[in-house]
Amino acid sequence: MNIKYTFFGLLLAISSIIKVNAQTDSSKQPSNEPKLIVGIVIDHLRSDYFSKYSHLFSDGGFNKIMQNGAFSSNTQYNYQYSQTGVDHATIFTGTPPAYHGIISHAWFNRISESAEASTYDKNYRKLGIVDTVTSKSPHKLLAPTLGDIMKLNNPNSRVIGVSLNNESAIYSAGHSADAAYWLDGVQGKFISSSYYQNTLFNWVNNFNATDLPNKYLDKPWVPKTLEDNGSSTDIIKAKLKLTDHFYYDLKKEKKQIGYHALKNYPAGNLLVKDFAATTIINENLGKDDDCDLITINFSCLGNNHRKFSPYSAEMLDCITRLDQNIADLINFLDEQVGMENVLLFVTSDQAASFLPEDLEKQRIPHGYFSSYNAIALLKSYFNVTYGAGRWISGYDSQQIFLNRKLIEDKKLILEDVQIKAAKFLVQFSGVSKAIPAHNFIETNYSHGVMNKIQRSFNHKRSGDVIIALEPGWVNQIKDERDLVAQYSQSRRVPLFFYGWKIKNKKLIQQLDIEDIVPTLSTFLEITPPTGCMGNPIKGLVD
Repeated sequence: MNIKYTFFGLLLAISSIIKVNAQTDSSKQPSNEPKLIVGIVIDHLRSDYFSKYSHLFSDGGFNKIMQNGAFSSNTQYNYQYSQTGVDHATIFTGTPPAYHGIISHAWFNRISESAEASTYDKNYRKLGIVDTVTSKSPHKLLAPTLGDIMKLNNPNSRVIGVSLNNESAIYSAGHSADAAYWLDGVQGKFISSSYYQNTLFNWVNNFNATDLPNKYLDKPWVPKTLEDNGSSTDIIKAKLKLTDHFYYDLKKEKKQIGYHALKNYPAGNLLVKDFAATTIINENLGKDDDCDLITINFSCLGNNHRKFSPYSAEMLDCITRLDQNIADLINFLDEQVGMENVLLFVTSDQAASFLPEDLEKQRIPHGYFSSYNAIALLKSYFNVTYGAGRWISGYDSQQIFLNRKLIEDKKLILEDVQIKAAKFLVQFSGVSKAIPAHNFIETNYSHGVMNKIQRSFNHKRSGDVIIALEPGWVNQIKDERDLVAQYSQSRRVPLFFYGWKIKNKKLIQQLDIEDIVPTLSTFLEITPPTGCMGNPIKGLVD
């Protein structure tokens, strides 16, 4: 195997670069426009981590960005239902779900009469593995992304998305991307879709051949402080018996859920970092004057927030390890491209919320809402009210889809049935609002919660009744798909800019997550994507 294409070869290549260029000139003048934009999105990163834990971070990661770049601790998602794929679509289009159309991880398709994943596309196949399952594409994304506009203005620009999850990779890269890569949870390989290319490039196959997923899952997850001591597994277990530290057997987890386990532990973030660096090397990103874009998603915080409190030892270990991942990437980018030519931004899709168990300890209102019980009772109510029938076609992510054909056959008025359903559902504990869809069609809400819900509502795709929960209430988990479909109630996230022409500044004004794309478009001197609703952030570049 040609070692150039493996991650170990990558490290050797970087090492040789360092030796040949023994010194990095920090005073180099930046190019007229950035040669490479690196967009990092971290699932469930909280703004308060940077005041609470900054003393635990390295000098080369988040602290370096805060001391030399621009930082906002108050960037908002100004819509109600914040979710991984939804938020990636918003970040990179600069417009809310009402317009970009990605309303949740999946929704009920009224034509096929079934729920479909947002990236599902029967017209394409997977690349990188032998699989009869159809692949993914961005065809359901209704708005252009930053990468799309970059390619439109300069076809020589390279645009690539990297993530463990297909939604994050696809929606951040966009329609015109050269590639989007994600990890197959069954076979443990990075794959793509024939939407982008006919065959998987050799360098991706060679990376997969390094078998890094298995190597990372061979090690248990223990606190980094113990792991750094180089202790054997037996010694670590002995130490753990004397402390309250955690221990997770990743080999056991792999046997239960396969390579999906990587999405739950810091090893997954490490793998993404490795693959992203390999991508930059092999695709020659940032090596010419045609600005390129790579999007990178770190997801293990997002999966862990469903199991651990935001301030738990596990989450603290995740964030400190992630800090080292960021430091490694910055060092790599500086050696490979030069940070004076790289514009890096870091933000979060959602922010980790406290679990009801955390709130209970402080006697804060909380609870679990059972959508299954609510839907079952609603079906019974409709059977009594309108007669026996399959009145509910589907439910997904706090949206109820009524059987419109049955309603029409019974000569009922859809709006009346929507209102009856909403009035019934709002009686359940934990439900703050249950809103008939026709409200959003007939009324334009300019502020408050209703405005945020409306910005999440797409006329063609959203349900007939939208449910909003009380603060502190979350959906009760029943199966894996509902786990994926969980929404976050926290809409405040951090935002960093670092590198090319960025001055050290704390951005104290409230920002909107939709401001990222018009800001980057301004730097590139191109028109923002059609439908973009954000505004350029003032004061980033003097």
